[in-house]
Amino acid sequence: MTTHPKSELSANQKAMLDLALGCDLRISEPGQHDAIRKRHAAITTNTAAANYIREIENRIHSRRKVKSLKPHTVGVLTPAATKPVFTAPAISGGQATGAIFLLILFMVAAGWFAAGGWNLVLVTACMVLLLVVLGVAITKDPLGILINDRNLMSLSRFQMAMWTVIVLGAYFTFAVARIKLYAEGAGSGPPITDPLNITIDWHLWALIGISTTSLVGAPLILSTKKDKQPDPSVAPKTSKAVNEPVADINANRQGTLYANARMSDARITDMFQGDELTNTSQIDLAKVQMFYFTIIAAVCFFVMVFKQLVTANASLDSLPLLPDGLIAVLGISHGGYLTSKSINHTQAQP
Repeated sequence: MTTHPKSELSANQKAMLDLALGCDLRISEPGQHDAIRKRHAAITTNTAAANYIREIENRIHSRRKVKSLKPHTVGVLTPAATKPVFTAPAISGGQATGAIFLLILFMVAAGWFAAGGWNLVLVTACMVLLLVVLGVAITKDPLGILINDRNLMSLSRFQMAMWTVIVLGAYFTFAVARIKLYAEGAGSGPPITDPLNITIDWHLWALIGISTTSLVGAPLILSTKKDKQPDPSVAPKTSKAVNEPVADINANRQGTLYANARMSDARITDMFQGDELTNTSQIDLAKVQMFYFTIIAAVCFFVMVFKQLVTANASLDSLPLLPDGLIAVLGISHGGYLTSKSINHTQAQP
């Protein structure tokens, strides 16, 4: 028995029509959503429903054809997101290995032949480039080392990577310079018998320990929020705040935590935003404070190392000391950062 074209929609036909509406909203711009919903509400007959469903199917097929013709298009908006997708040129494992090997050789050469101070700058630059190579090779993103499991730039990852580069870069530069003095027997100071005997004060170990605590502690604290289900009213509010479809937010979120669909969606500004659906569009002052203190401490330490290297006949048997007050301030800042993460900002279902 055939259905009359102008007869009312059955429950099954209404379900198919609602599915077509969801697809239409997903592939359309947010500004068109109100008009799309009004059109959907006005459909009451089989003929109108069939025409609408067929139209959406044709649009989806057309988008798939365009996407298959341009798989590597840069800056094209995907149906599920409003952020442009930028993909770094892919490099193979062999190319990454070769690049890392060359960078290490250049680090040794810079530490050996470059003038005092410049050797530190070149070694540090090589270590940063090494992290970029790893990011491109593993995640296809130059800043991949900073991206966490929610495809967001992480402040704790940033400060840990920065201290790793600065402290180890300083130690590497000192070590190569001392090995050169040991091999050449040059210098007016006492002879060097153990080039690698470089003292690292407890303040630096404390600083690295604080950074490691934040790197490990932050995911542990946030993991308690991944099992919670947000209240149904939360996703629509987040959708308006970040200008993303509700369906995408619900598909990507981890419990009450906001997440991106892809690594390519990560942005530097992620480091200063809230972690949850409710506050992801807000600036987290605890993160801003920790960022400032970290930058100040890192710049001070780098300048102190640089000055020690450019000083004639300077002792290179110990890395510079950071004051107790600065370590205490950094510890308090990291404590506030972790405490802020432990607070529930998003209303969850009971």
